[in-house]
Amino acid sequence: MANQLFKLRGKLPATTYLIIEIIGVILLLLIWQLIASVGTTEERAFEQGQLNVYYSNPNPLNELKDPQVLIYDKAVLMSNDLVPLFEEVAALDLPLLLITNEANKRAIHSMAMRVKGLQIVAAQADAPQRAETFNTISNFTGSSIINDDFFEEGEEVALSTNFLGTSDNIQINNGTFNFQNSEDWISSSLLPSPVEVLKSYKPLFNKDNLIGEILYSVGLNVGGYIIAVLIALPLGFIIGLFPLFRALFSRQVDALRFIPLTAVTGLFIAWFGIGSDMKVLFLAFGIIVYLLPVVVQRIDEVEKVYLQTVYTLGASKWQKIRSVFIPAVLSKISDDVRVLVAISWTYIIVAELVNKTGGIGALIHKSARQSQIDKVFAILLIIILIGFIQDKLFVLFDRLFFPYKYKNR
Repeated sequence: MANQLFKLRGKLPATTYLIIEIIGVILLLLIWQLIASVGTTEERAFEQGQLNVYYSNPNPLNELKDPQVLIYDKAVLMSNDLVPLFEEVAALDLPLLLITNEANKRAIHSMAMRVKGLQIVAAQADAPQRAETFNTISNFTGSSIINDDFFEEGEEVALSTNFLGTSDNIQINNGTFNFQNSEDWISSSLLPSPVEVLKSYKPLFNKDNLIGEILYSVGLNVGGYIIAVLIALPLGFIIGLFPLFRALFSRQVDALRFIPLTAVTGLFIAWFGIGSDMKVLFLAFGIIVYLLPVVVQRIDEVEKVYLQTVYTLGASKWQKIRSVFIPAVLSKISDDVRVLVAISWTYIIVAELVNKTGGIGALIHKSARQSQIDKVFAILLIIILIGFIQDKLFVLFDRLFFPYKYKNR
């Protein structure tokens, strides 16, 4: 068995290969969990003047165990934004450290009375060093800084527990805040653990319409591919088969591959607007610039023995194209299209960032901007899964339409 495992260009039985493949996935997940979880305990202290306690409900608290941390830096506190979030925290039976402006103390007191079971300690940072203090707390606890620029214009304001930070323990002695965290070597705000990523799927499905965004992106992908194939195949055959058109356009077609596609996004916006049509056409263009030269190359690779055979049988020019070139080229192009599936997802993400109105790319941008890194990883895993499924479907169709490719395997 050991010889089979390390034999040069050897092959394993299908069952053995599957078992080893599963072990490899589990091993990668364990390494990921280890990297994301190993760390040390660190402390941060904030003296009076940096953070000042100005309200505590219902009684003064000197210690917060496993508190949630919210940095709310809006000039005016919006109770409609915060009450649903406070209710979520109360349901977790955890205290809350709310860091905001002292002018909001009356509104905080009112909300604390409305949300049963919520323990709030509110604090204010002095204006001169507020930004520095908030950034330090944000980096240490993982809390987002909710300010007037946090949500983009026109974006729905919806605060969730994903924006909250956490700390193992916060002690308040003589007005001094002592934060204590078991901090990972790599912060969860940079590399969430597999468990955190798995948990993020619930809000993605319930609040972010993940299924709808996936269908939108897959629709763009399929539309772009259909247009690209319908254009690239006939053009490729014309350029590859006829010397006149090859001399006229072959160099130009090869040159298209060097165009940085992200740089032409502005042109497509000017030509087609910012709707779905523009995104489909941009994706189609991104596929065509790679697929068209490949079609020409595949025509050049058709073996001469087949052409000599049909020539001996007296085939016409059209019969040569239909019986030799089209089957030979399409059987190889199907493999090339499979490879381009992975590249196409890059262009989909770029296209969806144009107006951020829908799709997985827009959802990744929104999650990353709001420091929801666990959601970013979750969506990336979804894209990998979609790509894997697409690849298997291409293999299935390839076996269906070109079965002779697999007879000797």
